[in-house]
Amino acid sequence: MSARITAVNLLEIDDFLSAQPAAARTSARIAINQVTSRKAVPQMRKAMRQEANFPPGYLEGDRFGQTKRATDADLTAAITARFRPTSLARFAEGQSFEGARRTGGVRVKVNRSGGAKRIEGGFFVRLRRGADTSDGFNVGLAIRLKPGERLRGRKKGGAGVQLAPDLYLLYGPSVDQVFREVSVAESPEVAEQLQREFIRQFVRLSGSVK
Repeated sequence: MSARITAVNLLEIDDFLSAQPAAARTSARIAINQVTSRKAVPQMRKAMRQEANFPPGYLEGDRFGQTKRATDADLTAAITARFRPTSLARFAEGQSFEGARRTGGVRVKVNRSGGAKRIEGGFFVRLRRGADTSDGFNVGLAIRLKPGERLRGRKKGGAGVQLAPDLYLLYGPSVDQVFREVSVAESPEVAEQLQREFIRQFVRLSGSVK
């Protein structure tokens, strides 16, 4: 998902553009970029952490952040969240990945507000080169199904990727999925912040209180 923050959110921008177009456009550019980087991204990131039990530092870099800045010619900024599902191993609690192939099940906690769930028959596996190992994390959570057993979907995110007839890698929600959930509730406040910052910048640049 790529969310856009634009000058459309500024309710009376047409009046400002008519009165002092250069100052209004510059004010809109500054407001959009400042609110996106200083308010919207941190606010959305905090809300996502409250919703899903992402590990510390996970919602950084190319997984979530501002990917486009507004210019005078294009008053649009963008926040992008990664679409790729998150390995369920990221949500494992209180367990070491050493001796990953041991049996006995794995505890995971996906919902921040809920309790941990035990996945009977789950075990950790080392992922091959080419998986998401940009931060040195190359462990996946797998499960081997019993004869006749079927893999069930989970409340958040997809279930898994089949490696063999009875073997699956398990995944939780993508950053994109959680971003979509929280953005609905957080967007009105971001829009209000954008309007306030635009007015502040316009007054500063134009010397007008129109």
